[in-house]
Amino acid sequence: MWLIRALSQNMIKYNGVVVSKNYKHGVGGGTGYPLVDAGMRQLNETRYMHNRVRMVTASFLVKHLLVDWRLGEAYFATKLLDYDLSANNGNWQWAAGTGCDSAPYFRIFNPITQFKKKDPALVYTKEWVRDLDESTYLAPIVDHKYARERCLNTYKFTLR
Repeated sequence: MWLIRALSQNMIKYNGVVVSKNYKHGVGGGTGYPLVDAGMRQLNETRYMHNRVRMVTASFLVKHLLVDWRLGEAYFATKLLDYDLSANNGNWQWAAGTGCDSAPYFRIFNPITQFKKKDPALVYTKEWVRDLDESTYLAPIVDHKYARERCLNTYKFTLR
C-alpha cells in the first residue's frame, strides 16, 4: 500500500528527483536505453525477463533514475511469473548496493555497454523494442555520465 500512496503523492526523494515520473518511464519501458526498454517491455508483456537484463534494469532504476529499490522490487513482485520473495528482495538490494551481499554502491552498469556486449546483433532488443529503428524511438531520459555522477554523489552524501 505504501507504494501506491508514495507514487500518488508524487513522492520526491534524493535531492529533488521526482521518483514517480522516473519510475513510470522505467517500468513502462520508456527510458530511451534499448536494453532496459526491451527488458521492461518483455516483463510487462510476458511476465518474464532474463537474469542479465534483470540486473541491468534494476541497476538502471535504482542508480540512473534514483528510484528506491523497494519500488522496483514491489513492481517485479507483481509481474514475475517466477517470483521468489527472497531472491527478488536480495537481487534488488544487491543492485542498489545495500543488503548483506551487495554490489558496491559505485558499481553502476552502463546500459549502453551492456547493450552492445550482450545483444550485438540486436536479436533480443528488436524483438521487444519494435520501434528501435524508427524516428519515434525515445531519446534517453537521462544522460548516462550525468546519472552516474549524480548517483555516486548521492550515495557518498548519504554515507557521510
